Amino acid sequence: MGKFLVSGVLLLSGLFIFGCFEGGVLNKDLVFKNKNGDVVFSHVYHVKAAKQHCSYCHPKIFHKKFGKDKFSMHDIWQGKYCGVCHNGSKAFDAKNPKNCLRCHKQKQKGESK
Repeated sequence: MGKFLVSGVLLLSGLFIFGCFEGGVLNKDLVFKNKNGDVVFSHVYHVKAAKQHCSYCHPKIFHKKFGKDKFSMHDIWQGKYCGVCHNGSKAFDAKNPKNCLRCHKQKQKGESK
């Protein structure tokens, strides 16, 4: 019975992960509209390249539903939301003005607003 239960949990976990990666939210960039330049968050980078599991951020730091979290740079500088990692220890420091353009993408000449 124990082996059956473990196999079932692994199968369901695999289906969840497969669904997220294959055409799911993990293959999509999330765009946070911002007057200082839109912020493009790449799930692919953060999950695959940075080797973070979904449960690292969800639901402890961010809700699973995009748009439900409302936060500001002040929140991030206080170590909340993106600032949990982007503090200069785990990932680049969001407080450092030299890093602004790493997240905030500026529109190029000729792009529509």
